Amino acid sequence: MPRESMLTQRLIVADDTLSLLTGQPKGALLSYTELTKMMHQYIKTNSLRLKTCPNCKAQIPGTATYCDKCSKPL
Repeated sequence: MPRESMLTQRLIVADDTLSLLTGQPKGALLSYTELTKMMHQYIKTNSLRLKTCPNCKAQIPGTATYCDKCSKPL
């Protein structure tokens, strides 16, 4: 019988922070795969991805309305 992959085994216990970020109850067991998917969803939902300034090409937060480097509006 093949062993379960370490990525799919539920080895991570959700603490207060993980519970808040993933929406899972505190103490829930999560796999690395589940946690990764949940973190990507949290980043996407909360517009935490970086974007590039069209003027100076600097990396800026996804919610920015102006560039911190060149000070031009987006």
